[in-house]
Amino acid sequence: MKQYLYKAGMMVGLACTILQGCNKWKDHTAITDPELNKNLLQQIEEVPELSRFADLLVKSGYGQLIAGSKNYTVFAPVNAALASLDPSIEADTARLRLFVGNHISNQLFKVTGNEPLRLLMINNKYNNLQGHTIEEASITVANRYGKNGYLNIIDKVVPALSNAWEFVNKDPQMPARQKAFLLSQKDSTGTNTYLATIADLRDEKKQYTFFVLADTAWDAELNNFKPFFVLESGNTDSTLDAAGRAVARDLVLDTVYRPAFIPDTVLSRYNTKLGIAKNDIAQTIKLSNGIVYIMRRLPVLPKHKFQPYVIQGEDYQFYRVDRRNVTYLRDKFNPVTGRDMRDVLVWDHNVAQFYLGYHLPNVPAMKYKAYWVALHDNINSNTGSFKQLLGIGTFNSSRLAYTTVNPNNFNEVYLGEFTLPYYNAMLNLYLTADNNTNDDANKITVDYIRLEPVL
Repeated sequence: MKQYLYKAGMMVGLACTILQGCNKWKDHTAITDPELNKNLLQQIEEVPELSRFADLLVKSGYGQLIAGSKNYTVFAPVNAALASLDPSIEADTARLRLFVGNHISNQLFKVTGNEPLRLLMINNKYNNLQGHTIEEASITVANRYGKNGYLNIIDKVVPALSNAWEFVNKDPQMPARQKAFLLSQKDSTGTNTYLATIADLRDEKKQYTFFVLADTAWDAELNNFKPFFVLESGNTDSTLDAAGRAVARDLVLDTVYRPAFIPDTVLSRYNTKLGIAKNDIAQTIKLSNGIVYIMRRLPVLPKHKFQPYVIQGEDYQFYRVDRRNVTYLRDKFNPVTGRDMRDVLVWDHNVAQFYLGYHLPNVPAMKYKAYWVALHDNINSNTGSFKQLLGIGTFNSSRLAYTTVNPNNFNEVYLGEFTLPYYNAMLNLYLTADNNTNDDANKITVDYIRLEPVL
């Protein structure tokens, strides 16, 4: 019994010792920094040089937001930076919220390193952050942590700028002619086809270089390219529309070129070479998703705008009759180019003038040179040549003649020239077999077809 009581007393003593030790460790590891008990609004209100921003936070309604439990990163401008704030912004609730919201991110982000990034703000715009700089403002105090995020103090405001599409729609500096064209590009559902197919200038995540032409420059470019978009119907409105699309598509780049670093030559998204003369830049306007250059002139040569068409043989879109059971896609090595290739072969189809067809959209009116690579590598142990035709517009077009396909020729073969007198919104091309049903003589094959503009 005494032994039992002794052991019990030892256990109680040990438990008390452990408990005292735990309490001491808890006291040792407890976070005593009082800043961690303050929310972001409280922190801002305690900094005298942020009193003006604190007032704007409360007035905009965002003060209550950053006093809550959700995490934010705030970039608070000092009073001196807000001294020149346009009074009309503070007087307009929507504009004030847009402005203040451009200084708050709902991402918990610690300023560190020097890698550039786009930081999403609560007004759904993005700001460029790199090192201790956000847009044009320097971060003078970084990563002041609190109960629900980080506070950064900056020496300038970060204006909530228009994006490129807002500039087109609302900015009085946007030239009228290009604006009217861009806003007119709508399909039957009301969707703007420029935004849908060329560049969505509303996208805040991206950054664009956007060239805007003065009215005289826009008209000059339109007149330069109208001859390539003449329609057989004679519809001049449609010609102007097609020429306008050709001009407008090359005026937006997916890369931001700041004024000090813009080169004298840039490539558009469609690989068109644009020569940039800095003397022709009338005005530079910063956007939330890039930059606008208003140009006095920006001439583009047709030889730079109109690129060769390359049509891959295996990407046929229609045929004379269904012969997919004897249509073969072949992977080969081309010793001339030193590269792998994939071609299409149709053999044993038993159809005179069988064809594979290809749709080629938006083909301007001009002269073209035609080429192909067509490999006959002793198909079915046949070493004789055969003929096939590249039909322009129709399967039996006479614009080009039948061309002989000789065995084991991996070279590109010149087929001839043809002229399209009118613009084709959709041009059909045909790879047409010889006009017989002999299996060895009426097969067709092609790696690719190339149409080169003659300018």
